[in-house]
Amino acid sequence: MAGIQKQPETPEPSVNGHKLSADFAAADIAAVKTLGRSDDREATRYLSAATQLDIGYARAVVEKVMNERFRALAPTFGIDVPVVTMWAIKALRTRALRDYALAVLLTALLSSLLLAFLWIWMLIGALLVVIAAWLAVSWERWEGIRNVAKMLRDRFDPAEAPPPRQEAECERLREVERRRDGNLVVFSGHSAFVGSGKTVYHRRLVLNVSRGKEAKDGSREDPEPFSSQDLHTALAEAFDHESGLAKNLDNIRVYERLFVNGLHIQKNRQLLPDPFCAPPTSVNRGLLSAAALHPSPEARTYVCVEMPGWQGQLVVTLFIRAVNAGGSLYVEYTFRVLPPLRADFLWIDRFHELTVRRRLRHSLRVGILTMVPALLASPYWAIKTCHQPRAAQHRQSRQRGIIERGYVFDYGAHRSIREDACGTRRYHYFLARDETMYILLAQQTLIRAVEKFLDDHGVDLGQFNDQVKIIFDKSINVGDIRDSSGVVIGDNSSAAVNDSAKEKK
Repeated sequence: MAGIQKQPETPEPSVNGHKLSADFAAADIAAVKTLGRSDDREATRYLSAATQLDIGYARAVVEKVMNERFRALAPTFGIDVPVVTMWAIKALRTRALRDYALAVLLTALLSSLLLAFLWIWMLIGALLVVIAAWLAVSWERWEGIRNVAKMLRDRFDPAEAPPPRQEAECERLREVERRRDGNLVVFSGHSAFVGSGKTVYHRRLVLNVSRGKEAKDGSREDPEPFSSQDLHTALAEAFDHESGLAKNLDNIRVYERLFVNGLHIQKNRQLLPDPFCAPPTSVNRGLLSAAALHPSPEARTYVCVEMPGWQGQLVVTLFIRAVNAGGSLYVEYTFRVLPPLRADFLWIDRFHELTVRRRLRHSLRVGILTMVPALLASPYWAIKTCHQPRAAQHRQSRQRGIIERGYVFDYGAHRSIREDACGTRRYHYFLARDETMYILLAQQTLIRAVEKFLDDHGVDLGQFNDQVKIIFDKSINVGDIRDSSGVVIGDNSSAAVNDSAKEKK
């Protein structure tokens, strides 16, 4: 009709390569994606709850995060460390109150029993002390359950984590938060990829890049020269969020990181400006490029591709390094996986089934079962809790003395609190399949990026194609992908979905 202009057609979106019908709205896609949005919320929720019910884990969190002032912190994939730490601090304070009360009650109990030899009615006082001890232990358990109830699915809010009472603790947590996204990793020993879990897949390419393409007349053209950093840049772009693999994987993160041994940075003011502080989290771009162009035994630059899924329950990380040495190109890549959390860290989701009465009954039952050992051990833990700040200060003074005297000090990071919580099984069918999918799709993206880069630089691809065929023949069967302990990932996996089996500790 006149006066009405036809609207330009909007390109139809596609899913997995298929065109969508007109009645398939964008809102439908968003609704599906929200079912498995990949962020840190779920793993953070589980670990925060674990600190309320597992005091040993809470102590490990505070020790690693709050009391290591000279060592680097391991990269934390898939969790919000400050949130977990704040809940761990609260759990330790609740336990300290319980231990102080039990220590006083133990003293009263022993006094009542001694006086009972003179006055039999003191046995009633002893009985009252035992009841008070039972209630103190039950109260701590009740507090833990009450906090966990705030962390059930769709209730957990990271912003509700209880802030520390001391300004020094707050400043430490702010520093920890800043360390999350740095490009410098200082590791200890042989754990270069500390924080990223176990190695499940490793491959390498060794190519002659001095041989150019064959021209129409049969002669060989000289390939265009390139550096290791050029290939690193091309690989990072291939995994960028605007293209390639990241189109279909949410929250994929790509960056270059410098990995340095903690024993070799003490005299290097670029990597350690202040020897009496932990190493910085980031270095300038020049150091990254220098380590890529001139790798040393102590420092290497890697392209890191982080593929988180299942809201932090699964994190697959790809580490790639290229070395162009006199006409020969060496490319190595390693996949490491942070698997789901331990089974005993996941059972908190059953708390929604417990009424207030059942929670109270559970707390009282736990109080009866653990009262005697808790009462007897309370003086030890009360004294240790009081002495803990002084012990931490003494340890830091000893470390400072080692550094002042010029002795070798290891600034490398220990295992992350996320690694400490890793389980051995994949309890969800789709999670087990996604792990394999991430690995194979990322490898495909990597191989295509290397192929395109070499082709653009006029390198003959004959040797490359031969090696890639072998790699694909070995990796397309997911049963060949194993972790460092020999556990198979895939359809024949002993680590596959097993909803009924209990996790081995």
